[in-house]
Amino acid sequence: MPIIKDAISDVLGIEPDWNWSEHLQQASFRGVPFGVISGESVFGRRQAIHEYAYRDQSWIEDMGRSNRRITIKGFLIQDSLVYDAPDVITQRDNLVAACEVGEAGTLVHPTLGEMTVSVTESGLRVSENAESGRVFEFELVVIESGLKVFAITGSEKTGELTFGQWLKEAAHTTLKTIAMIKGEVRSVTQMMKTLKQTADFWVNMVSSSVDEVTNLSNSLNSVFGSNKYGRYQKGSAGGAVSGATGKRIHQGDTDDREIIDKTLNQAIIDRQRLDKTLSAVSDAETPEDVIAQIQRVFVILITMDGDTGQKMRILNTLSRFRNLEYQQTEQDKRIAALTEMMLVVLAASALSVVAGQSDPTNSTESAGYQREVCESLDDAMTITGDLALDDIYLTLLNRREQVVIFFTDKGSERGRLSSYALPSVLPSLNVANRLYQDATRSDELVMETQPRHPAFMPVRFKALKK
Repeated sequence: MPIIKDAISDVLGIEPDWNWSEHLQQASFRGVPFGVISGESVFGRRQAIHEYAYRDQSWIEDMGRSNRRITIKGFLIQDSLVYDAPDVITQRDNLVAACEVGEAGTLVHPTLGEMTVSVTESGLRVSENAESGRVFEFELVVIESGLKVFAITGSEKTGELTFGQWLKEAAHTTLKTIAMIKGEVRSVTQMMKTLKQTADFWVNMVSSSVDEVTNLSNSLNSVFGSNKYGRYQKGSAGGAVSGATGKRIHQGDTDDREIIDKTLNQAIIDRQRLDKTLSAVSDAETPEDVIAQIQRVFVILITMDGDTGQKMRILNTLSRFRNLEYQQTEQDKRIAALTEMMLVVLAASALSVVAGQSDPTNSTESAGYQREVCESLDDAMTITGDLALDDIYLTLLNRREQVVIFFTDKGSERGRLSSYALPSVLPSLNVANRLYQDATRSDELVMETQPRHPAFMPVRFKALKK
């Protein structure tokens, strides 16, 4: 018989001398110990059941792991031989107080170990009677708790990508740059010369890059929507739809001429403001004035009218700025490096703010925007890391995480897409009706697949799941 038992143990992977009772842990909640009579745990997945008319089978949508619900039937006993505790009434009061704390706590389960849990409503039921005497029985129901993390919806924008947050970070970066530049000063005249050389080189770069945004076609490209004015329009006037998420924007356009005139006038005003501010950068006579005017340039680039994609290209170009001027002394090299760092950090963070204003038309565009912004932030983090500016580095790292979250919601993750194969070339209306039983979603298909013509959809493509 021992030979047979050993053979079974080898097959099942069980040690013959393993005793389950020796592996039980002393149960407690928030440090209050107790004995356990029995326990019950509920595990599984959250499923959304979608039932459709005239279909025999339902579509089951997986929504992640369900909450782990733990039920423990235990007891509190006075003069316990297993755990040290005061009288049973004090134990009960301690357990009640632990269950009424308004936040998650640590539960030590006999077999599951330590878990962070929250007590449900009426989750603790204590039973007392004369027959039990110094033993109080109870039932505790808890749910495993996690971090306070919320899904990002289409109506939300992460706090790190707002213009107000950028202003705070820009102020911190510029003030620190000024302080560090002044700390390197041995000659004020030489310091201003090095600073102005770098700034003038950067001004020329801005001037040569910004023309694309303020021309006629690009200014109007981000105004009118794709529903009424064609799939190549990326604005919202007249309505728009995203092929990456399927979200629709409904916005009227009662007076096209008024919208066009207002947009073109604003584009002219923005360009005049930008030229004036760039001249002020070149004319500034103190480090504070130079850096303040540079910050105003970025404010104009963020807030000016124009196609969001074109503005992102300009800021992406500026985020790759490098000072190629040869510096003779170590002091000049340090000042030039600090100035370059400030310009790159401001451009990369401004790029993320403008990206937060975008609404990609398809998953390819969304993934491209995410990659572009993350690469710029990575370059900025490399520069700040080389200069040992840990606080600015951590700020950029946090901003990068928020960019990934934002574009994931905008459709950069391809997991929500499915591959489709058609028997022949069909119009988009026919395909939308076949896939979604809704011909009005044809615009969504066109935006995602980008066919040569909506009447000739490709035979193989990827689009949103049903």
